[in-house]
Amino acid sequence: MEPNTQFSPRVLLAIDDLRLRRTNEASLRSAGFSVSAPSDAAAVTILAESFSPDVMVVDSDMHDQDSRPLYQQLRTTNDGYLLCIESAGRDRARVEILRSGADDAVSMPVSPDEIAARCHAMLRRPREMRADWDPVQQSVISLGPLSVDTGRHEIRFVDAEVPATRIEFSLLEHLCRRPTEVASRDDLLESVWGPNWVGDTHVVDVHLSNLRRKLDQVANDMRIIHTVRGVGFRISNELLDAAVQAAETDRQAVGSVAHGDAATTDTTTGDDESDVVDSAVDSVVDAATAVA
Repeated sequence: MEPNTQFSPRVLLAIDDLRLRRTNEASLRSAGFSVSAPSDAAAVTILAESFSPDVMVVDSDMHDQDSRPLYQQLRTTNDGYLLCIESAGRDRARVEILRSGADDAVSMPVSPDEIAARCHAMLRRPREMRADWDPVQQSVISLGPLSVDTGRHEIRFVDAEVPATRIEFSLLEHLCRRPTEVASRDDLLESVWGPNWVGDTHVVDVHLSNLRRKLDQVANDMRIIHTVRGVGFRISNELLDAAVQAAETDRQAVGSVAHGDAATTDTTTGDDESDVVDSAVDSVVDAATAVA
């Protein structure tokens, strides 16, 4: 019986071989999934956005228009579960696929029933994004030219908007809220994926690599995220230095306004404003000093 597609979990099936594609499509539908099974990579890329799949089942031999493995391209733009089918039966190939961000990998031959069962198993994993709201935390985090607006879910570098997936945004938010601390992979997995997430920890590296590539396009020569080998990741010294300079500029501007107002109004107001900015600058300077 055809599943109720309004409530069924969605699977995007990308298998090059026509017979295998049809067989797996029929099996997934019988298992209760709503399935979209395009025949070419271009259509897969479009449907990855419009179809909003919960699970993507991708043939590792399929490539995008730039001859890049299709599963790698999908991983950079979609946060759904990713199951790769590796045709050669090589252990090393499956390991590389998992390290590239896939949630699961199997080798041919594999039965359609097993593919469906693995899709169900992935959906049982708690993968929801952490949605805890803390009214004390500011909605916009600013570090020099970089701003992370959690209310608008927007990343900007100076005036340029940086497109980011939900996971990439959450990773950067975590690092920016603790700019002087090194976050381990486990820290980031627990913060973004949740404490019960199961999978290869190198999925963090994959998403951060994609985010870095996007930041590099607008940040020119400034590095935003620094890797501490064997430990984890943190905000770079270059960005912290820029944040210090921006805070110093703000302090001088407020100080000039306060000094001008003092000629006609009570100087206490200007002093209070200057003290607030001094405190903000001192905190950023202390942060940069701690990292250095």
